[in-house]
Amino acid sequence: MEHIHKINAAQYEVLNLLSCIDREEDIADLKNVLVQFLNSRLQKELDRMIERGELTDEKMSEWKNEHMRTPYKR
Repeated sequence: MEHIHKINAAQYEVLNLLSCIDREEDIADLKNVLVQFLNSRLQKELDRMIERGELTDEKMSEWKNEHMRTPYKR
């Protein structure tokens, strides 16, 4: 079965902006901006979780020792 995915308004705007970028240096700069944006969002969510008591030092210690790799079958 073929899946057809529709892009949302944000994706459309990003694609329009990307049509103006053609230099490797600009692509690298854009990638850095996007990483910083996503990092900022993640940090804000982590701060909210800490404030609500959903994320504690104990929970992070558990995660540090947790094995979350996908098992691959041969």
